[in-house]
Amino acid sequence: MFARIAAFEFRYQLKNPVFWVAGVIFFLLTFGSIASDNIQIGGRGATHANSPYAIALTTLTLSIFFMFVTTAFVSNVVVRDDETGFGPMVQSTPVSKGAYLMGRFAGAWLAAALAFAVIPLAILIGSFMPWIDPEKLGPLNLGHYLFAYFGLGLPSLFATGAILFALATATRSMMATYVGVIGLLILYFITLTTLRQLQLSSVAPWADPFGIGAYSQA
Repeated sequence: MFARIAAFEFRYQLKNPVFWVAGVIFFLLTFGSIASDNIQIGGRGATHANSPYAIALTTLTLSIFFMFVTTAFVSNVVVRDDETGFGPMVQSTPVSKGAYLMGRFAGAWLAAALAFAVIPLAILIGSFMPWIDPEKLGPLNLGHYLFAYFGLGLPSLFATGAILFALATATRSMMATYVGVIGLLILYFITLTTLRQLQLSSVAPWADPFGIGAYSQA
C-alpha cells in the first residue's frame, strides 16, 4: 500500500505546475552560472567551472534556496487533503496512518528530487557551450555530477524535506510552513555568523544542516 500511495502522489506532483516552473527556473539559473560570467553561485574561486568542487558547491548552495520548492511539494500533500476533505475519507479505510503519511511524503519528495536533478544537468549542458573559454573547463567526469547529486544534494533535500513535512503536518498550514522555512534560514545564517565571530570555525560545519561548511572545510 505504501508503494501505491507513493506512486500516486509522485504522478500527481508531476502534473503540478510548480514542478515544471521550479525545474525551468533552477535550470536557467544554474546554466547561467556556467555559461555566463555575470552569474556566480557559491564562488568557485580559481577552479574550473566543471570541477568537482564547483559542481558540489553549486549544488549545495542551491539546495538552500530549493527549500522553498520542497515546501511547495511536501506541504501541499497535507494541506490539500484538509482542503478537499480527502484525508478523513482515507482515515476511514484500512490504510494505516503510517503508510498513508509516509507514502505521501515519499511521492512528494521523489518529485522534488527529480526537479532538483536539473541542477547538475544544467552544469553538464552548460559546460558544452561553444562560447566558453576551454581553459575554464576541466575534463568531463560524470562521477563528479553523480556524487554532487546523490552524495550531497539529496541528503540535504531529504533532511529539510522531512523537517518541513513534519511542520506542515503539525500546523496544517502552508503559510506556517513557509514561515518555518524563513525562520530556519534566518537561524542558519545567524548561527554561522556568530560562530565565525567567536572564531569557532571548526564548530560551524557541525551546525550546518546543508553540508556546505563541512564540504568546504574538507
